[in-house]
Amino acid sequence: MKKLLVLILTLSLFASVASASLISGVVRSNGQSGTRTDGSPINGAFTGNTAPVPMQAGGLKDGNFVFSDRNYPWALTPAQLIGAEYVPMFNTDKATSETDVTYAVTISQACTVAVTVDDRIPAEWNGGGAILSPQDAVDAVVAAFAAKGTFQDTGLDVFIHENATTDRPMSVYAAQLPAGTYVFGGQPSNKNYYTIGAAAVIPEPATMLLLGLGGLALLGARKRR
Repeated sequence: MKKLLVLILTLSLFASVASASLISGVVRSNGQSGTRTDGSPINGAFTGNTAPVPMQAGGLKDGNFVFSDRNYPWALTPAQLIGAEYVPMFNTDKATSETDVTYAVTISQACTVAVTVDDRIPAEWNGGGAILSPQDAVDAVVAAFAAKGTFQDTGLDVFIHENATTDRPMSVYAAQLPAGTYVFGGQPSNKNYYTIGAAAVIPEPATMLLLGLGGLALLGARKRR
């Protein structure tokens, strides 16, 4: 029942993105340095403190780039998430040697904040620490400001189009947060790095009822793989 309520709430909050920018600032610190020459949004050298590039117009949707330092686009985006704001993270920060990178994200108003996790985690986790589930991986990322289990699995997946034959699924975990600055930590898994997203809406009783019925149907089906 708890998971159902989280799913219903998340669907309602992602259904309509606020007109004003929810993510008003991002500061990346202590990440990996590198150079990209493959047509990535950052096409050249970058340092561990280089800021993420601005999100493309339209927010989260098929065809927009996922990362600042890769040329991967989003694919098969669920209708409930289209248009949500997100931070184009540095996929280079997934390195198993990267333990102190932070992303300080400022949220301008109360909203739903989401964190994705590569569905290969924890089975193919290559980092240290006791990561025994996707929930553990998300909890580690938000440990500086949220108790374990605060971010819960919505049952939705977003997909990263890595190549012609691979759309990599990423599970979406979400929580309601007030306005403020939140420091997200590292995820040294050597799998696709997580994404931070945000969306908001004013729920209405009729909308909640409709989404509740849809939520029951969604929970009755398994996520796409």
